[in-house]
Amino acid sequence: MKRTKSAAYLSLSTAMLTVLVGCGQSVSEVNEAKSSESGTKITNCSVEHTYPAESKKVVALSPGQADIVARLGAGDRIAGIAQLNGEKMPASLTDQGHNPPVLSQDTPPTREQLLKAQPDLVLSPTTYEFNAEQGYATQEQLKQSGAETYVAASGCLDNRSKAKVQDFFTDLDAYGKILGREDDAKKLAEQAQQQLDDAAARYEGKSKKSVAQLYIEGNNVTAIGAGIEHSIAEAAGADGVFNPDDAAFKEFFAAEVSREEILKKNPEAIVFTTTSPEQEQASRTWMKENLSEVTAVKEDRLIAIPASDMLPGTWGNIDAVTTISQKLYG
Repeated sequence: MKRTKSAAYLSLSTAMLTVLVGCGQSVSEVNEAKSSESGTKITNCSVEHTYPAESKKVVALSPGQADIVARLGAGDRIAGIAQLNGEKMPASLTDQGHNPPVLSQDTPPTREQLLKAQPDLVLSPTTYEFNAEQGYATQEQLKQSGAETYVAASGCLDNRSKAKVQDFFTDLDAYGKILGREDDAKKLAEQAQQQLDDAAARYEGKSKKSVAQLYIEGNNVTAIGAGIEHSIAEAAGADGVFNPDDAAFKEFFAAEVSREEILKKNPEAIVFTTTSPEQEQASRTWMKENLSEVTAVKEDRLIAIPASDMLPGTWGNIDAVTTISQKLYG
């Protein structure tokens, strides 16, 4: 296997994933959060931040982050949303009558676009969105303009390849503290945990199905063997044919694989991420034409998951566990 950093599915843009794990720091330590007269102090990616009480102008650099804010009952504070990638605004926002400005579609907003929104809090799935080389506002520039930042725990560099589904609860706890919605955060955490418990119950006492996680673009196939994606499938009861202990995934969570490698592994199911209906159909067609001998293809156990659901710190992580478990075990 050849290690690669071009599995674009994670970010809905090839460039974003290329840099994704090269940015960030370490896992959030929200349990250390403490209040002071100046605000709530939370260590996020190894850096202590002081978040002002109940931020009023929040910019979400992905729909997933905006969705969580809305689920916490603070959708009216969203002052901007980015990287919709042609998708509709999260229903959690629109159902509450909120329609915040869209700062960008296919990429993070430029430095000028983001600073113009005058946020006091910027929420992001990864630190790629703060990459100066790409023309984005850095966390330091945002701080100088009066905005604090929070990066999803699974998107921190030191945690990227060993991220777990449980990191989502770290983010929920942080959002609750930062936005003054701790009770709502606890209720959401209970709902999320119930979904995870339901998934575990589906495969309890059953033989776990072997599963390969793939991203297919043209004739290039990337396998996922670590990170939040691997943890999501694991929580759904999958027995991954690619794993963190494999040499190919020691330093990076994704690796290019050959058709022959997949045939040899012969997974009972394939989870593949999609960036559009067209890309999903193209992936299905490729698998049926090139992996027809694989059990997953023979039994039509091909499980499509939207790429956005795999982005760190989103409710989609929890929904992906549910979808995969249902497809595997009914």
